[in-house]
Amino acid sequence: MLHVYFSPATARWLVVVFVLLLLMAVPLFFIGGPDWVSSQLLKNAWNFGHVLFYALLLIVVQWFVPLPRLHHWLLVSLVALLLGGAIEVVQHFVGRHASWSDIVNNLAGVWLGLFWGQHPTSDAARRLVRGGRVLSVLFIAPALWLIVDAAWAELDLRRAFPQINSFESRAERQQLFFNPARVDAQFQRENVSQGAYSLRLELAPGGYSGIRLRSCYGDWSAYGNFALDAFNPSAEPLRLVLRLSDMIHDRGTHSYHDRFNQALVLQPGWNELRFPVADISNRPKGRTMTMDAICNLGIFAAGLVQPAVVYLDNIRLENTRSDKGQ
Repeated sequence: MLHVYFSPATARWLVVVFVLLLLMAVPLFFIGGPDWVSSQLLKNAWNFGHVLFYALLLIVVQWFVPLPRLHHWLLVSLVALLLGGAIEVVQHFVGRHASWSDIVNNLAGVWLGLFWGQHPTSDAARRLVRGGRVLSVLFIAPALWLIVDAAWAELDLRRAFPQINSFESRAERQQLFFNPARVDAQFQRENVSQGAYSLRLELAPGGYSGIRLRSCYGDWSAYGNFALDAFNPSAEPLRLVLRLSDMIHDRGTHSYHDRFNQALVLQPGWNELRFPVADISNRPKGRTMTMDAICNLGIFAAGLVQPAVVYLDNIRLENTRSDKGQ
């Protein structure tokens, strides 16, 4: 308990602070939070907020109601599971995404606050509490690792900028999103223009088939061209579409005229494609694209008659403008 580790006045002050933090955090279960544009680092850090909230809650609860026995711990754990499940159900009806991982994080936070808020007085109780503390730390370790891993990936991608994606590292590959029912994506050592790997895409016929890459890792305005390499193994030209959008577009109306759209005609073999950054910046109608927040890069086909295969590699920004077109 707090009054064991701090003076009574300091402990009371901390409890007041914790209560205020808890009250301010409650609305965040239902409003705000990361969206589909947000980085994985922000998403993982936000999810860890469940751990912190319930840890603080159990510390405050034990200030008023001691929970020293095993049946108290089991009861509190059950309540945490039921309360967490109820919150996830409510979130489903207020436009938030329900998640089992949130329920796990809730319980991890309960155990963290429960066992580290204990001050056992007997040897048997001390052994149980020590075991609970070890277990609670192990329980939150996966959530902490997700934050560390996402932070390292974010740093790695920012250091690689102006390389957008070359499909070499795990961090780069984690930025790839697609519908597996429409796209078969594999990292291959064939048809490579840079490094050791390229991205092989098999696109399904009919409708839209493509990929999305998260690309929000630097300011594009200092560069002359956006470039990528594409290999068409077919004997026939392949028609694709390139789209680039910033956060204003992605968090707005998603209007076709509020982003960069470019038809691509890939000739058989290698195609080295370049597009002036200035053209990308000025493409949205009525505004200039936010060049330090271009966060989504899409390449897709529409209405293919039969499956098509394409290899992508070395997606990048170049320092100097090039007269070489498509």
